[in-house]
Amino acid sequence: MAKSATRPVSGSTRIVALALSALLAGGLAVSQAQAAPASATATAATGEKSAAPASSLALTRQQIVSRAEHALKTPTKYRTAKNGPIKLSTPKGNNNYLGGHNLNVYNNYNGQAWCGHFAAAMWGKQGVPAKYEASQRWRTHMGNRFHPYRVNRLPQPGDVLVWTNTSNSAFGHVGVVVSVKGRSVTTVEGNAGTGTDSVTRRTYSWDDKRATGGPYLPNKKFAGFASAR
Repeated sequence: MAKSATRPVSGSTRIVALALSALLAGGLAVSQAQAAPASATATAATGEKSAAPASSLALTRQQIVSRAEHALKTPTKYRTAKNGPIKLSTPKGNNNYLGGHNLNVYNNYNGQAWCGHFAAAMWGKQGVPAKYEASQRWRTHMGNRFHPYRVNRLPQPGDVLVWTNTSNSAFGHVGVVVSVKGRSVTTVEGNAGTGTDSVTRRTYSWDDKRATGGPYLPNKKFAGFASAR
């Protein structure tokens, strides 16, 4: 078998090779860093922390807002009797009336108050409190993701505002924030508006002085908001 001839490697050739390798390794490291998404810490309903891309957190809030706007403008299934035929609503402006009997697709036509059902649906039922259908669970079962009202702490789009009834704090109302402009907070809410059985848009002053301050609803006390993330 013929032996292959080997040539000695000169010092200058070795230096060039090492420099080329370093450049290639540096370029690969840069490309990997550019490809890797930035990450942020998201707090789950349990209070545990998990890593998630910062862009996905922003997108999640955008998706919640998009779902709420879609729910306001889209024909929605409802009934006017427990076992009656399913009908489709006719959205008008900032109100989508669902028949007046609390029988709709959000609460599976069960006849119960459904503002909590609506908020959970807008969140894709992820990160919601257990028994989310009860409005006060958004206040009492969200851990450090519930923020009591402070005049200098506003919610963000995608968050859920929470009120308690002045006559009985075990009950109340919730609504999904879709925009915050200055000191004004706009929501889309279920089980509200026309006939108190609509998906409807409302705008509140964060500094409203009626009742105990904060976003005002008659016969209710504003408690704070549950953070989407």
